[in-house]
Amino acid sequence: MCDPDPDPTRPEGSALHAYWCERSTYPLLRGSAPDTFVRYSVSTATEAVRLFQAEARALVEDLSPDARREAREPIDGGGRVRAIAALHRGRTCGFSLGHGDRWTEWTVRPYLAFAVAARHLLPVLPPGCCVCGAPRR
Repeated sequence: MCDPDPDPTRPEGSALHAYWCERSTYPLLRGSAPDTFVRYSVSTATEAVRLFQAEARALVEDLSPDARREAREPIDGGGRVRAIAALHRGRTCGFSLGHGDRWTEWTVRPYLAFAVAARHLLPVLPPGCCVCGAPRR
């Protein structure tokens, strides 16, 4: 059974998990660097997966009806529950989608956070690390 999402009524100053989300969009025909990169943090695994699904649905709306139906199958499939469960177990989850002449990848990682206010989360990371977990240069 999965642990429940962090309790928003938890007292300030207590540790909890938050979820670091990233979305990268690549052109299929040129270069290997993403031309769009978005990142943000949310307080629950459910919210992270719901946002990724909404973003993916919006991307496929301009496709032909057949391509849209094919693309929406993995978006709306049973992976949502498995992704939320994996995030609660501390695992990183990802999803990728080809749409037209572009490719988009989503990644979500749980991280230990420290609640300082109801709307603000601070990451708890080892010294010298940035939010993504890679050493600072």
